[in-house]
Amino acid sequence: MILCSNLNGQQGKYFLSSFSNDGAGNVSSENYSFSKKAKIYYFISNDKANVYISLKIKDSEAENRILIQGLTIWVNMDGKSAKKMGVHFPIGSQHQGGRKGQNAAAGNLDAQGKPVTPLSLANTIELIGFTSEETRRFPAENADSFSGSVTYDKDGVLHYKMKMPLVKIPVRNAKGGGGAMPFALGIEYGYSPVENVNRGPGGAQPQFSGASRSGSSKGGRSGGGGSGGRGQGMGSQSAGNNASQITVSIVLFWIKNITLASDK
Repeated sequence: MILCSNLNGQQGKYFLSSFSNDGAGNVSSENYSFSKKAKIYYFISNDKANVYISLKIKDSEAENRILIQGLTIWVNMDGKSAKKMGVHFPIGSQHQGGRKGQNAAAGNLDAQGKPVTPLSLANTIELIGFTSEETRRFPAENADSFSGSVTYDKDGVLHYKMKMPLVKIPVRNAKGGGGAMPFALGIEYGYSPVENVNRGPGGAQPQFSGASRSGSSKGGRSGGGGSGGRGQGMGSQSAGNNASQITVSIVLFWIKNITLASDK
């Protein structure tokens, strides 16, 4: 089945998922759609058991922000742009336990004696708003639940994969047996949603700093810093009683009216 491209959630139009015959959601490069706002190529597929979200990121700043600040896939079965239930992966190297920030990992070695990098720390999934799930944070390599991976290819392009089991998300069946109702997915990066909630009204959001593209066969190179531009939506909070503000850019785009494909 052909993936409808360039719909980007426009009202009245449908984004048709592609049926996956390999059970892994693999996708060829020409089938991706592109979000200019988020600088992300994306592809959605499904089989009878899972929904697969495949992302491809070529922009160095977007790559760095995803690895450092994290990325969240918001799921809304009502087709609305509401951030109530989501899958936070990766959670971002600056949101790891212990000392915060990318610098906390710099110079450290893992259990195998390899350098710790933002890419190597992209190994944890955190569930947001899934009230039926007792375990909210678990390893990304998970055969029984949500699972994800983040890798660089030989050209230094970041590839993201997320598998979402259909039994774990509240898919709603259409009346009259017409299959599942359309739903919406939001793709967001630029802050940690769980940490932001726990911080309270006076907490300051983190600033973005560049990171090396560790894991690329082309070798590390510094990514761009900065807030990512005002055109992508700005979020700001005051840090305590300090009059100055720490401002970060939150990048979010929605894919609405997604319909699941069948193998017929």
